[in-house]
Amino acid sequence: MKRIYIIVIALLSILQAGESTFRKQPYLIYPGSNTQMKIVYQLYDTDSCSVLWGLDSNTTGGSMLTEEISIDHRHNAELNGLLPDTKYYYKVSNDSDLYRGSFTTAPDSNETAIKFFVYGDTRTYPQDHDKVAEQIIEKYSADSELHSIILSVGDLVGNGDYEGDWDNQFFNQDYPNIMEMLGNLPYQSCIGNHEKSGILFKKYFPYPFVNGRYWSFDYGPAHFVVVDQYTNYSTGSEQLNWIENDLSSTDKIWKIMMFHEPGWSAGGHGNEIPVQNYLQPLCEEYNVQIVFAGHNHYYARAEVNDVTHITTGGGGAPIYSADENYPNIVTATSAHHYCIVSIDNNSLFCEALDINNSVLDSFTIEHIPEEPVAIRVDENFPQSFKLEQNYPNPFNASTSIRYQLPKSSFVNLKVYAVNGEFVDTLINDMQATGYYKIQFNADDLPSGRYIYRLTAGNKVRTRKMTLVK
Repeated sequence: MKRIYIIVIALLSILQAGESTFRKQPYLIYPGSNTQMKIVYQLYDTDSCSVLWGLDSNTTGGSMLTEEISIDHRHNAELNGLLPDTKYYYKVSNDSDLYRGSFTTAPDSNETAIKFFVYGDTRTYPQDHDKVAEQIIEKYSADSELHSIILSVGDLVGNGDYEGDWDNQFFNQDYPNIMEMLGNLPYQSCIGNHEKSGILFKKYFPYPFVNGRYWSFDYGPAHFVVVDQYTNYSTGSEQLNWIENDLSSTDKIWKIMMFHEPGWSAGGHGNEIPVQNYLQPLCEEYNVQIVFAGHNHYYARAEVNDVTHITTGGGGAPIYSADENYPNIVTATSAHHYCIVSIDNNSLFCEALDINNSVLDSFTIEHIPEEPVAIRVDENFPQSFKLEQNYPNPFNASTSIRYQLPKSSFVNLKVYAVNGEFVDTLINDMQATGYYKIQFNADDLPSGRYIYRLTAGNKVRTRKMTLVK
């Protein structure tokens, strides 16, 4: 009996020795400056920590000692004076524990090319979130340009007012891929409905909020607006006024908005009408090219006037059934997934991939700088940019596509398969103000759904058509 007791005590000692002193291992937040990075972590007990960082794994560039900033043993290490677009290594240690990670600072303000990740709705099942994180790690390990930032569209945990969900679902050290991802990619998140009151969300993600839980930041050629849908954003509200002023003030050519509940869904939760009524008009007026949301646990892409709306809610939560027949939906797929966005000067390419590395969707948005053109106002000329539904639709072999231009523009009209594969270019030329009709012949194509996309200047319209043979 004595021998069994000794063995049990020895095993307990081994287990205790292997336990981490970190309640939440170090994770990264980009505070909005390309010369700064914030490292956040939480201990189980009161202790000081040493933070070292540098340009190689020896971390000999700088050091600081951090003390807890709250009674629950949280620490924030704010690194300043960093070089833009530079990879840094760091380590956080105390007397009995050590964590190592790395990050790349934000690019120079005049940089024209960036890459980043987007995903969301990680709550409830960390084992599925861990599979998504594993794929993300694989991507940025193979491509140094992807060692950048990751955007989350909210619903990080099941109950955001319950500390246990943050410990067990999001910061659980039993899921090493999540921990590695958080320690190497600055995590930029909006608030979701499952974050409840948002008190713990603000505690664990101390972004430079303007008010409520909304804010914005620049990253290379892009400006990101993070909307808080659980603080009033209706007409005349403080938040909506701030969003409009923020969009009108930026000189970045790429404007990206992120929030949790999408304006156009493919089933599950319905359309968020305030997005349609309040945010969509601002997106159109200030040329926001792409919007990211979640809430529905699938991938979907909607095209609404000049704005692409992405639902990327497949980060780990239970998957919903997606139906691409909803209004404005171009494509939709039920799968755990993430997105990679690449911006190169005037072109944005987005690709959605599942945990098996299969491509769910891919598309390109072109930003074409608009040059002033003298337009004679005449009631016989069209007053707006418009792409009409093809006729007939569905069609067999041939169909007509009509569109109108309110001013002279360089026009590009392309056809894609519903999976994003390029099919044909119908127009790629300068065209004067007027009404146009073009015939699309699909003799050599198989039956199925297709997308036709019209670009004129910085205006873009997309519609779907069905070929039946």
